[in-house]
Amino acid sequence: MSSPWDEEFAPSTTARNVLRWAQELGAATLGEAYDMLEQLELSNDVPEVLGDDDTIEEVREELDFGLETAGPETPLPTLI
Repeated sequence: MSSPWDEEFAPSTTARNVLRWAQELGAATLGEAYDMLEQLELSNDVPEVLGDDDTIEEVREELDFGLETAGPETPLPTLI
């Protein structure tokens, strides 16, 4: 069964990469992953996670929308 927000919030490939990165570091929900964006920004992992075309700010905006649409308690496995 799909979630009602699937049609509205479908993370991009880059956002899914960030969510996977956050999950590997212990995040379980979208809200926890969002809270880790600053940590990603300060880490050496940015090129591997984001690639060359995207920025932390673009991912932050996308995840902001996800927080509004899906909610902060959304489990990461449902988004990845």
